[in-house]
Amino acid sequence: MDEPADAVLDANFLAEPRHPKIQLLYAYWQRQRGARLMPSRADIDPVDIPQLLPHILMYNVEGPGRYTVRLVGEAVQSFVGRNTAGLPAGSIMDERAAKTVIRILDAVVTERAPKFRAGKAHWHQDKGHRVYEACFLPLSTDGSAVNIVFGACVIE
Repeated sequence: MDEPADAVLDANFLAEPRHPKIQLLYAYWQRQRGARLMPSRADIDPVDIPQLLPHILMYNVEGPGRYTVRLVGEAVQSFVGRNTAGLPAGSIMDERAAKTVIRILDAVVTERAPKFRAGKAHWHQDKGHRVYEACFLPLSTDGSAVNIVFGACVIE
């Protein structure tokens, strides 16, 4: 997914995770999926990744372009100023940032593959100086269709 020339600030896709916490979550996801295309939600146990819980994100897939925030870790809640669980993905962001999040989630669902992104936060105008790295990982109940996007966002 190439960014348009007027991409939101300087956030970019990464080929692989760089931040140690994102690397740790990706390695955990890889172990849980084994030989399958992707693991299921039942394969993810918070007890296995306690140090990552403040950064965790989960989105329910409702349909193309439609996602509901299922879970938001405390570190992410602190950054955005509230718990967005139960809200549509991107609903508290400006239009540009919301469209970017939906594009990323759509790509994970369509390609059934992880996506990694890093840059300066652009979804919170007064905190735009903060650097983040995020990953978005597909989960599937049936092993084929993505029904949850699982990931993390580390904001520094």
